[in-house]
Amino acid sequence: MENKVLEQNIEQIKQYNLNLANDILMFENQKSNLQLAQNENGEYNLLLNEIPLHSTLSAIDEANNITKDFEDTNNSIKIIYGLGLGYLVDSATNKIKNGKLLIYEPNLELIKYVFSIAQIDAFSKNNVFLCTNKKKLNEYITKFANENTKLSISFLNSYKKDIEDIKDVLYQAQRTQGELIGNKNTFLKSAPNCFFQTLCNASEIFKNPNISQLENIYKGKTAIILCAGPSLKENIEIIKQNQDKFVIFALNPTLKILQKEGIEPDFIVAIENKNIISQFENVNINNSYLIVEPFTNHRILKLKKGNLFSYISIDNFFNYWVLDTLKLKTNLKSYGTVSYTAFSSAFLMGFDKIIMVGQDLAFKDGSCYCDGCYWDSLECIFDEKTNEYKIVASDIEKLIKSYCPKTQDKEEAIKKVNEYLNELNKNICTVKGQNGKLLPSKNDYAIFIKCFEEIAYDFKTKKPEIKLINSSLGAQINGFENISLEDIINSLEPIEKLNLDNYEVKSDKEYVISKIDKLLNQLKNYQMLLNDFVIVNEKLLKELTNKNIFTQNATKCIQKHKEILSKIIQLSKQNDINFIINVHLNINEKYFGHNYFENEKITKEILPEINKIFENYNIIMQKNIKNLSDSKSLILE
Repeated sequence: MENKVLEQNIEQIKQYNLNLANDILMFENQKSNLQLAQNENGEYNLLLNEIPLHSTLSAIDEANNITKDFEDTNNSIKIIYGLGLGYLVDSATNKIKNGKLLIYEPNLELIKYVFSIAQIDAFSKNNVFLCTNKKKLNEYITKFANENTKLSISFLNSYKKDIEDIKDVLYQAQRTQGELIGNKNTFLKSAPNCFFQTLCNASEIFKNPNISQLENIYKGKTAIILCAGPSLKENIEIIKQNQDKFVIFALNPTLKILQKEGIEPDFIVAIENKNIISQFENVNINNSYLIVEPFTNHRILKLKKGNLFSYISIDNFFNYWVLDTLKLKTNLKSYGTVSYTAFSSAFLMGFDKIIMVGQDLAFKDGSCYCDGCYWDSLECIFDEKTNEYKIVASDIEKLIKSYCPKTQDKEEAIKKVNEYLNELNKNICTVKGQNGKLLPSKNDYAIFIKCFEEIAYDFKTKKPEIKLINSSLGAQINGFENISLEDIINSLEPIEKLNLDNYEVKSDKEYVISKIDKLLNQLKNYQMLLNDFVIVNEKLLKELTNKNIFTQNATKCIQKHKEILSKIIQLSKQNDINFIINVHLNINEKYFGHNYFENEKITKEILPEINKIFENYNIIMQKNIKNLSDSKSLILE
């Protein structure tokens, strides 16, 4: 490399993005007209197609005026749209020392031109990152943002011509942050029960084979994935008449309609940690193989007497402990949707063609779900009074049975269902349909569309010859071919279905028991600390109730309380149990993020609530200990 300036700039980019550094270095095509000019005060200005990118009066003053009100905190992210000659980037770097600075410039030719003539010292800072596409920008948002991060975007006046793209950059960054917040809240809400279910399922998970053992068993064959969208009903007869032409993966909400139509799935995929046993009522699953996550509700695993296959994702809940206990290395992921688990399983098994039906991800013609399936009482209508779409229940009794089967009180059930409908209607949006028109949908469906587009890209990168076919009738999902099942069925040949009954778990039984014993010991220690925590808080509350002041006894209780909390935090650093303790601490961070012993009134108000929470944790830990002990006994049989 002869250009020393370019070499120095490239070396800085290499420190965090080698691929981008190589892309800049190898770029050769010249389409734009880039040249230098001088401002009135002698500063250099960059002209793009003869249009100056910086102020013709003073580029430095322009940049400083833009950055003068920049906020700089440890939890702020500023996006700079457009590199220019680097004046705005340099000024922003001088302002932002603690937060993150993301420079978005999609024009590689401009970057290489600027890097060849100007040393941009900003990129030597460890909080400044250059990116050339929105996908990479959103990866940085995912990496650095949380629910408290303040996101903002700034740009030179000359970039106002790109205002729609600027809005899209900010929108995508904010959506990515919103997904992070939603995922964290969902994770924290689900995590304790997923931990509980994993311990309930330990004996099944450690005694049954995992999905990785089925790698490439169906190489060159066709799979069909049946989801619960409205298009499933429209294709049900074709599926029924051609069951021998594909290996069928059925998601749990579809089971009753498949049973009614005489369709036997080869695989049933279920990852829900809640009680969904009603979806399996009166359904014969004896001839199907179950694919489950370790945290799938234990009632489902108990239904299957023969082989079930564990799908142990690397990015979900307590799975890292399961993988370690099995001495298993895997790259299986989870996007939080059972559809992805089915797709990933099919891809792992080697299918060359994967068809999906019922993955509509939009409410075409008002239908939310396939007739006859678990949620078919939901429909999407257009409310002419409010001029907006809304989801309603056509059969409230059926929805109650689906959503809260264990609730005995009718009024309580109706309340829960209405809360559920209200939550659904907070998240109505529109997505692009296969016909190019906008269709009503939900925000999480819109996120799943993005997920499936990433899945398609990932699968095709790993296996270019794979055919991904969408025979659903709703949202447009790029990366999939939109082909009706009717048009493709005649090209398929019958498939010999494989008997997978003889697959056995591969594990070191002695190591499994040692890991269980270690976790049991940690759970017992945690349960004892929880119990001590509750006892001390009760003493403190009694003292404050009787005296209304911080007496010497109250002060001793406070000190003891802090000691116990410190021990809990220390215990949370132990590898096996750190997941559940950190979840508990995060869920209740509002209590531990400040000193709630500031005065007697605050303490008296908060202590009963804290006690109730930790009493509940204490009870749950006792159940967890019993479940894990029972699982150990079953493994030893």
